[in-house]
Amino acid sequence: MFRNAVVLLWLWLGLAMAQSGPVVAVVGPTVITKSQFDLQFGLFMRDFLRQQGQPYTPEIEGLFTQLKPIYLRRMVQDRAVILAAEQAGLAAREEAVQKAVEESRAEFGSEAEFAQALEEAGIPGLETYRALVYEVLTYEAYLEHLGARLQIGEGALRALYLLSKPQFSFPRRYCSAHILLKTAQEARRVIQRLARGENFADLAKEFSQDPGSREVGGSLGCEPRGTYVASFERALLGLKPGEFTKTPVQTEYGFHVIQLLRVEPPGVQPFEEARGSLVASLRDQALQSLLTSITQRTPIRLFPENL
Repeated sequence: MFRNAVVLLWLWLGLAMAQSGPVVAVVGPTVITKSQFDLQFGLFMRDFLRQQGQPYTPEIEGLFTQLKPIYLRRMVQDRAVILAAEQAGLAAREEAVQKAVEESRAEFGSEAEFAQALEEAGIPGLETYRALVYEVLTYEAYLEHLGARLQIGEGALRALYLLSKPQFSFPRRYCSAHILLKTAQEARRVIQRLARGENFADLAKEFSQDPGSREVGGSLGCEPRGTYVASFERALLGLKPGEFTKTPVQTEYGFHVIQLLRVEPPGVQPFEEARGSLVASLRDQALQSLLTSITQRTPIRLFPENL
């Protein structure tokens, strides 16, 4: 226990020493400095911009200054949860932190490459990275701990299902398959073979240029109107179940031979099929309530003027 406390103190002090500056929040017995905030906000912005396919620059980050007070509140909640995890004896052990760091390091050919990757990610050094890993592991351990204690009752599930029925309704869906060819001439040859009675799925596996559906006989699953490009959808909706297009259908991807397998009427997903998403939804709501409660019980002072 004493050893874990020393490790924990060393990690917190290591991060605090590396990230000094004005205080932007006090959470329980710990502080969040401006440089700590800037580090994590910068990591958040890099990830956000990457998901949008945009490069990161300090100038672009500056355009999102209005998000900083919001992100500070999120950071404060995370710190409160980490403190609760530590009090519950769930602080990440030194061995676990080291293992996670080594696993990340192993993805690079050398120490220099690993250090360069940290720098490009906006992390100033290995000790800061270790502290961030500690926070993530501790936070996740506490979420697992809370999740394991949650009991979702059958009555609550059924009540949520009744209230959320529109969410589980689905429109008419068209179950189809296609064979994608490079030229209209190739598509016409496939149509001729289908007219002679050859199997659509077999021809799709042999000739289709669509890697996503070729191995499953050209199947595109069951989708509602509005899923496909206009020319493809017009041809599909003009078919009866079991029919295939008698002329090639051109799209930006090439030339298609389309088969309508069946039409599924609109309906509502049965309760048992919806159970998994209902459980996940209630669990997420309950966890968020618990995290909010933890934050409210933690002494917190914010200094957004220092951001």
